[in-house]
Amino acid sequence: MKKVLFSSILVLVLFCSTTQTKAFNPPDTYMVSHKLIYSYTQDSLDRFWKSKGIPQILLPVKNAVDMYEITYKGMWLDSTFIMAKGVLYVPKSDKPLAEMVYCHGTRISVAQSYGINDLEQVVTMMHAADGYISYFPFYYGLGGGDKEHIYHDAFTESMSVIYMIKACREIFPTIGVKTSGDLFLTGYSQGGHASMATHKMLESGAFPDIQVTASSPMSGAYDLTGVQAATMFTDYDRPHYLPYILLSFQYGYNIWEGDIYSVFNAPFDKDMKTYFAQPRELDYGYLDSVLPRVPSTMIIDSLVTLFKTDTNFIFTRKLRENNLYNWTPKAPMQLCACYGDNEVMYQNSVKAYEHMNPKAPHVRKRIFGKHLSHNPCAPMAIVFSKVFFDNIRKGKKNIYKVPFGKRIIMSIGIAQGNKQARKHKRKTGSVEEDPLASRKKKMK
Repeated sequence: MKKVLFSSILVLVLFCSTTQTKAFNPPDTYMVSHKLIYSYTQDSLDRFWKSKGIPQILLPVKNAVDMYEITYKGMWLDSTFIMAKGVLYVPKSDKPLAEMVYCHGTRISVAQSYGINDLEQVVTMMHAADGYISYFPFYYGLGGGDKEHIYHDAFTESMSVIYMIKACREIFPTIGVKTSGDLFLTGYSQGGHASMATHKMLESGAFPDIQVTASSPMSGAYDLTGVQAATMFTDYDRPHYLPYILLSFQYGYNIWEGDIYSVFNAPFDKDMKTYFAQPRELDYGYLDSVLPRVPSTMIIDSLVTLFKTDTNFIFTRKLRENNLYNWTPKAPMQLCACYGDNEVMYQNSVKAYEHMNPKAPHVRKRIFGKHLSHNPCAPMAIVFSKVFFDNIRKGKKNIYKVPFGKRIIMSIGIAQGNKQARKHKRKTGSVEEDPLASRKKKMK
């Protein structure tokens, strides 16, 4: 108990210095309920793989998989415990299995689905089918959990992951699961930020019972006050990013005295009350279609000036606390990103690498895809990450080597890029130039 208390105090000191905390009173157990929703057979997964064109040479189906809906207790900002939700994918195997966490990308809608209707859960399923116990935590406030989600908040992101792991490990003996001791962390976009936040938290010493084997954060915004903040003053594809982070930081940290909606210029001061009202049902695609392309133009001049000139402005300070490039990982890390990403700039990964690698040569970067924007980048990054984890799990000497070569993985990116182009044509009726045409010619 003393060790648990010390660990929790350390967590609060590291991440909650500006938040009023309550007496730490952890529950006896963290698992609230686990419900078997569906059992996928190998045959059904084989058929699904074939229907989606998922190559088994890279992402094999070796196991049937059980999918559980998980409700658990996780620590909130003030050290109290709240209800959170997630999905657990368990391979049917008698062998000790590695654990893998996939942290999902940006979601505004509170309601979440379970299973293969959620494309990011397909990624989790890919790992489970190849023998990884696979966690898919919804961040706090999503999927039916308590509170509201605080967008790009390292503390609540990492807590939602860590306490799901703790809760699920409580039930492993009862559902016949054995772990090998390996734990891998990954995620895409916001999930890249969340997986790196979790890696950092676990290496802080606050949770000695959970050890990271390796992580592979993908296309995350690790420099919120620098690289990513600069996009708010330019023509930007995802203007929802700014109001989402402002409003959620207000919820968690009270960054603005009085009515937070007063920081928005008309008509957005009224519109935001509708767009982000509970229960949130809008997706970010709709928001991006109705918000100005230069996000900062939504905000009153006085707040923009504070952000640019006052380093002690509470919003600037809270963003800075959630930068993740400026620390040194102990376990291996692979940073994946694409040069053509127009949403989360690849320079986030470069900056993290340049800070980390001199002290930690086991931190590597894998940046590729001049012509790949944010979504088409994801399939290749995911495969590179899984190959990285597989190499470690199999005891390979060169854990960063791609056994099949970049060529076959790039072909996945080309197929995804063409798929995106066809989707765009169906929606708009216009022909979109193949963003990967030059890459295809080189590969031939």
